[in-house]
Amino acid sequence: MNLYHYNRLLTVGYIYKLKMLFYYTPIALLSILFVFTHFTFAQNTNSILKIKTYLSTNGAYKGQDLHAAIVVKLEDPWHINSAIPEDEFVIATELRVPESEYYEITDIHYPPHTMKTFAFFDEALAVYEGEIVIIITGKLSPDASGSVEISGGLYYQGCNDQVCLPPRETAFSLEIPILADSEPVIFQNEPYFENIDIPAEASSDTFDVTDSFARKGNLVTFLLIFLGGLGLNLTPCVYPLIPITVSYFGGQTAGKSGKRLLLAILYVLGIAIVNSALGTLAALTGGLLGAFMTNPIVLIAIAGILITLSLSMFGVYEFGVPSFLMNLGGGSRTGYLGALVMGLTMGIVAAPCIGPFVIGLLTYVASTGNPFIGFSMFFTLSMGLGLPFIFLAFFSSKIDSLPQSGGWMVGVRIIFGLILVGMALYFVHPLIPEYIYIYLFPLYMVGSGIYLLLFNKSGENARGFTFFKRIVAIVAIILGTWFLKPAGAPAEEMAWQPYQQDVYVSAVTSGKPVIIDFYADWCIPCKEMDKLTFTDPGVISLAGQFHLLKVDLTSSASPEVIQLKKLFNIKGVPTILFIDRKGREITALRTLGFEKPEPFIVKMNKMLFQG
Repeated sequence: MNLYHYNRLLTVGYIYKLKMLFYYTPIALLSILFVFTHFTFAQNTNSILKIKTYLSTNGAYKGQDLHAAIVVKLEDPWHINSAIPEDEFVIATELRVPESEYYEITDIHYPPHTMKTFAFFDEALAVYEGEIVIIITGKLSPDASGSVEISGGLYYQGCNDQVCLPPRETAFSLEIPILADSEPVIFQNEPYFENIDIPAEASSDTFDVTDSFARKGNLVTFLLIFLGGLGLNLTPCVYPLIPITVSYFGGQTAGKSGKRLLLAILYVLGIAIVNSALGTLAALTGGLLGAFMTNPIVLIAIAGILITLSLSMFGVYEFGVPSFLMNLGGGSRTGYLGALVMGLTMGIVAAPCIGPFVIGLLTYVASTGNPFIGFSMFFTLSMGLGLPFIFLAFFSSKIDSLPQSGGWMVGVRIIFGLILVGMALYFVHPLIPEYIYIYLFPLYMVGSGIYLLLFNKSGENARGFTFFKRIVAIVAIILGTWFLKPAGAPAEEMAWQPYQQDVYVSAVTSGKPVIIDFYADWCIPCKEMDKLTFTDPGVISLAGQFHLLKVDLTSSASPEVIQLKKLFNIKGVPTILFIDRKGREITALRTLGFEKPEPFIVKMNKMLFQG
């Protein structure tokens, strides 16, 4: 090969290499850019969030329910999409937990999202930012032993205000110790669970609203809710409404039948409005139904209205009380506003009524978070509750239209006025020391009876009314004297202990089943349970085989009590739980509202048989 050929080959080689360089350079640059971008995205995705896991208890028994918190902390300014996005084209966040023979995941509770607008999209998007808590509810297998690991991944797409990263999945795991039968369940990590409404397994008597909507439709479901409200009239919580309704309407000059009926409807409408608002508020906030009755201002306001009404019965308003006050309190005797205001007040009294039916509504409304649906349901329930009071109010107001009405009607109103004062004393009972109230109320009854018998001369010209008034007076004196009689030998009582965390742990580890009674001083059915059910000889004879704990929800509670209330999803009082020897609630035996001794004994025997 001569020099010419060598140089030609060298030139061609250079040209070929130069061509190849120009040909592959864009691809190489794109490859480098892709690798760099992918590395950067992966690095950013790994750094935008961290996941930690927490268990609600120190462990769980085989076959027991469990609650775990998956806590995701996002770095600023990153966010991830909601689990239920508003836009169908975005990638939803999803917690993925594979199936296992050692546990079953029954529910995944995602937190509420926030709506936010970003530079890359015109419309607001549903996103999670900062720290979010996802709650896993599950159940361990009866065959689980040692410890069980729940593992899975969080699938998400991270974005900031300018760019979105590729979707990815970040793994997490949680170790669950399996407790021995002798080990107690101890609550822990409360901050992650305190704002989460974890539905407890419903008892067999609780009304399943979701199932009713699916199977029976809207119309039948609302009809059932109305009938459920009607059934609440068989519970003790409506007792105070009866004498107040009779006294209020019985002391009016209502006029024609149409006007009397309209007043009665306005009265019940007031009850329904307040009862519905308070029920919806309790459901959406997770508060205790009836807890507002712990507020002294509320109790004093109710008592004040009753005293105002009683003064109108005594004729005090005839001495120049302004007409607007008479109308507001019902003192005009014919005021539509007075009937409505009275109903609004009595709605507060009716709101603490609970039962399996009401708990079903509270649970459903809390799960939907829809205030309109909640108010509609509770309004339907309240109208069912108020239906008998429409008739009671209507016929009570007809007293004034009886033949020969006149002077004796003054005596009727005085009796009703005394009843209203007595009811005012009843409502301020929680604000009066017990050692004073046990004498104050009976003395008032005796004093009222003596006044009617010896000093009040109204209606003396009506022989029938005079006989009736004397009977009322004698009954009041006898009852008041009976309540004042010295107490004999103390009756046998159930050995209740105030709830404390260490007492509960000791009770669970003792080998005996546990009964927990959630109560409040303002709760009428609670008092009925104490007086009628918990003093029954049959109940007391079985009570020795249980540990008995009372949880006082009258006012502010300790953090341990608050956690216990949230753990067992207590919506109202009385709620009575049956806990087996392993610390598990037998939800089918849960008691909501007042229950007579006979069915309560049946539940105790069932608990002893299986617990």
